[in-house]
Amino acid sequence: MIENRFSAAAKTYDRHARPQLALAQSLISILPEIDPKQILELGAGTGQLTRLLAEQFPEVPIDAIDVAEKMVEHSRTRFKSFPQISWVVGDAQTYQNDTRYPLIISSSALHWVSDLQKTYENIFRNLEPGGTFALGMMLRGTLKELHQLRREIAPGNIPELSLPTYEETKTSLQSAGFSLERRKHSEEEIIYPDAKAFLRAIHEQGVTGGKVSKGNAPLSRNELNQLITNYQKSFASDRGVYATYETATFLLTK
Repeated sequence: MIENRFSAAAKTYDRHARPQLALAQSLISILPEIDPKQILELGAGTGQLTRLLAEQFPEVPIDAIDVAEKMVEHSRTRFKSFPQISWVVGDAQTYQNDTRYPLIISSSALHWVSDLQKTYENIFRNLEPGGTFALGMMLRGTLKELHQLRREIAPGNIPELSLPTYEETKTSLQSAGFSLERRKHSEEEIIYPDAKAFLRAIHEQGVTGGKVSKGNAPLSRNELNQLITNYQKSFASDRGVYATYETATFLLTK
């Protein structure tokens, strides 16, 4: 289950989370000039985006929600000097509060939920009229090199699901009732020292499990060795190997 994978990655996630931090920074940069009285962050994880929010809105209460209990425990301890942050174990698909939020924000998290449309509709209900929803998403092209090699090496053992496309995400958000104010769609190559270091990095982020990255059985040792060899050969760069991250940010209103 997703909460177990990311709970296990709580202490190692930030070592390798350059793409996630870049997306969080990009999301903060598109926020309008607003003065929210309360903020809901969904999929807060180790608090990369939470810290940026606390710096930008130092007096504003933040409800930081994550489905992984160990992530919440880790971040609650790490951010104990930030009394305005409330860390809560909760699921973005179902979380509800007695009041509506003027600002809801999420980065590098919602692409993991099992039902995105249901999640967007739940967020819409949690947002006050005229409120802002800022979303940063990893999209279908993320780690496309790895997925290509997996299909070649183990064609009968491919992941059950895939990340959403940009158009699917935009359509789902509009179907949930959101008005689209701003959007940015980009693709970036991140360099890792070698193929082993790349696979270790995504494993320590909890990425190598779940329906979008794990087949019906683990790769065998021979398949894994072949994957490492082929990745090193096929996706080499001057400084190591590269991996693609396709991302989008959306600024939306109710």
